[in-house]
Amino acid sequence: MEEKKDLSVINCIATSLLAIFLSVPVHELFHLLTHIFYGSQLVCFSAGAVEGYPDFEGMSVFNRVMVSGGSASILNVIVGFILLFIVLKVNMGSLMRVFMVQLTGAHLCIGIGYFLIGGFFGAGDWGNVFYRIADAPGVITALRIVLSVLGSAGIVWLFFMLNYLSYYFIEDSTNKKVRLYVAFRLHLLMLLIGYPVGILVTLISPATKSGELNLGLGMLYNMMWIPFFWGFMFTGPMRTLPPKKSLFLYNITKKPNYILLAVSIVLILVDIFVFGPGIYF
Repeated sequence: MEEKKDLSVINCIATSLLAIFLSVPVHELFHLLTHIFYGSQLVCFSAGAVEGYPDFEGMSVFNRVMVSGGSASILNVIVGFILLFIVLKVNMGSLMRVFMVQLTGAHLCIGIGYFLIGGFFGAGDWGNVFYRIADAPGVITALRIVLSVLGSAGIVWLFFMLNYLSYYFIEDSTNKKVRLYVAFRLHLLMLLIGYPVGILVTLISPATKSGELNLGLGMLYNMMWIPFFWGFMFTGPMRTLPPKKSLFLYNITKKPNYILLAVSIVLILVDIFVFGPGIYF
């Protein structure tokens, strides 16, 4: 019997697009919800930024940290760890597990990535936080130290965690061809799709048009996808610390799901062409 053609990459592109849509715009949604919670005057929601004017007068340092940008990356990390727990403990279909691994990685990359960027460079969401609490230099110093430690340690931990999750799809860890096959579909596609989509959204963002954001900063912020590169490297070429035995073992589905692909393409186009330029209130 003739073996069916392997079109698994189509499914993995679809799950990558869906994971990006349900992480990056969701990060901005967290900002929007925080502004709503604090009663801000909302101006714009976009895939690259949320513009709102909260009343900072009389607000505590903690509340200023949250509303000026700190809440979103923290929530990304919380969501990422909840998803990680589900991935590690719950049995599910093969295609769903590919998506869940990518979505988990995306949320953790965004959250921990912003910790790193904020701690070391004083940029991004946390740069805005530092501006809003300029009257508390001791808090800023403490935050930058904590963010730098959590960000750098967390990013390295992500390299190994993404590598570990690859082995839900690899029975023989000595087979380099299989490792590369899985690592490309599971991890590298996320980088190859996520980075250019992030840059494109940066270029059409209202924050770029107003001068608050530029291509250089967009390239820095989108370095958050780098753990997927090292997840690929650790699994594929390097074979770093494969587990003795995975709790669950799956084959990546070869049959393409064109409906899933169509839905994911439509959603990412909404992200770029609707959320990208921004929705004004």
